[in-house]
Amino acid sequence: MPRKKKTAKPKPVKVRDPTTGEEVELVPIKVWLLAPKSRGRKGVKIGLFKSPKTGKPFRAKVPDDYPEIK
Repeated sequence: MPRKKKTAKPKPVKVRDPTTGEEVELVPIKVWLLAPKSRGRKGVKIGLFKSPKTGKPFRAKVPDDYPEIK
């Protein structure tokens, strides 16, 4: 029986929750690269998070070295 590959758990990111206004450490649900429309500029990594208090989803910038999560 083949073994499953172990994937590293994504690290929590310190972000500001816009619904409550406080800084929290959360693991993003999804991370993707938001590329600019003009050429030659670097894109920004955006993460989708869920507010722990209200349950509302929100987006925030994550570090450039953070792995993409689909």
